[in-house]
Amino acid sequence: MTTTQPAPAATTGAGPRPRSNYARGRDLEHRVRTHLREEGYEVLRTAGSKSKVDLVAIKTGQILFVQCKRSGALPPAEWNALWDLAQMVGAVPVLAEQLTRGRKYWRLTGRKDQPGKRQPYVEIFLDELAEVAS
Repeated sequence: MTTTQPAPAATTGAGPRPRSNYARGRDLEHRVRTHLREEGYEVLRTAGSKSKVDLVAIKTGQILFVQCKRSGALPPAEWNALWDLAQMVGAVPVLAEQLTRGRKYWRLTGRKDQPGKRQPYVEIFLDELAEVAS
C-alpha cells in the first residue's frame, strides 16, 4: 500500500511580494498611534476613510489632528484641508513623518497657498504640544 504525498506548493522563486504603498502607510499610522498612546493620548484612527485626518489624538486640554506621511510632504489641498479643519475646532494640526529610524512630528503653522514654497511648519515634540494647545 502506498501513501500519497501532498504536492509541494508552487513557488516562483521571486520571494515575498513587495508591500503596497497602502500597507506601508497603514503601518506608519499604527506606529504613530502606538507612540501617541504610550504618551497618554486616546487615539482614534480614521482607517480607509480618505479623510483630512488619519488620527485624532486626545489628551486633557489637547486635540491633535494627525496626518501621517512617509515622505513628510502634503500637497497644498490636503495641507490646507487639515489646517482649516484644525482651526475650525481648535485642534493642533500635526504632520507625522516617517524617518529611517523613528519619526518626526511637525506642527503646521499656516496654510500652504504657494506650491513650491517652504512648508509652513515647525518640528515639535509631544511634550511641547501641551504648551501649544493651551
